[in-house]
Amino acid sequence: GLAARGVSFPGHFLIKLRMPQGEVVIDPFNGRSLSREDLDERLAPFRKRQGLEGDFETPLGLFLQAAPARDVLARMLRNLKEIHRTAEDWSRLLAVQQRLVLLLPGSAEELRDRGLTKAELGQSTEAAADLEAYVALRPAADDALALAERADELRRSGSPRLH
Repeated sequence: GLAARGVSFPGHFLIKLRMPQGEVVIDPFNGRSLSREDLDERLAPFRKRQGLEGDFETPLGLFLQAAPARDVLARMLRNLKEIHRTAEDWSRLLAVQQRLVLLLPGSAEELRDRGLTKAELGQSTEAAADLEAYVALRPAADDALALAERADELRRSGSPRLH
């Protein structure tokens, strides 16, 4: 019966609960309630990296906004994506990437990553299609030329040979 919302806090997912006496922020990995000082301490490295200190300091409350369900799901899937990529578990990675492409249809980067995984799995034609779609959406990307060449290679290797 609690009103809980996910918070996409930089570097760590948190839960925000609305209680009669106010809001409580909890670390879901250890169940600990976090004080304002705990949150400021966790946020300090991010603020420093992003130049959000001093005159540009961003209020803590902006980092504690409840995340839409789609964002929470995308964050969870991206965590799984990294786990499977690191383990080189290509079939599980592809299953996660299929979901990310459906969840985030405007993300060219998810198409690119799925294409590279399909290439690892030997799905040359499908991999080439994803890489070509990425290049079409991001023609000025640093990796666009290399991926267009990779797509061409995949198309050639996936083409049926005439006897």
